[in-house]
Amino acid sequence: MKEFKLDNEPKITSGFTTPDGYFDSFSERMIAQLPKESTKVISINRTRKRWLFAVAAVLILALSVPVFNQLNTNSSELDQQTLEDYITYNSGISENELVDLLEKEDIEKMNLDYNIQDKDLEELLSENNNIEQYLTN
Repeated sequence: MKEFKLDNEPKITSGFTTPDGYFDSFSERMIAQLPKESTKVISINRTRKRWLFAVAAVLILALSVPVFNQLNTNSSELDQQTLEDYITYNSGISENELVDLLEKEDIEKMNLDYNIQDKDLEELLSENNNIEQYLTN
């Protein structure tokens, strides 16, 4: 293979030349060609941001309503089913604790007057075969 050296070969010219003193006054001519008034730039992203903020506000509002309702519910009130479940599953509760849980009106509602006649009681005991169980307990 033949040796090739770049420095020894004649260089190819591009064919483009600049006139003498062209870059001396280039900046003044460029500034003269620029428009005097700047044009108003309208950003497309600005309208997208507005929509994004609107969607974010709606989502925050939609997610905060259930939380607000949950915080405003009066959790100190117990419903009847919860109280019955508590008493059922905590059978070790004493009578005093049960009375403390109930209010005075509730205790008065539980006071029932059984109008059982002696005649009805005797008839019930005579029909039942387990009289001894009732008498011993």
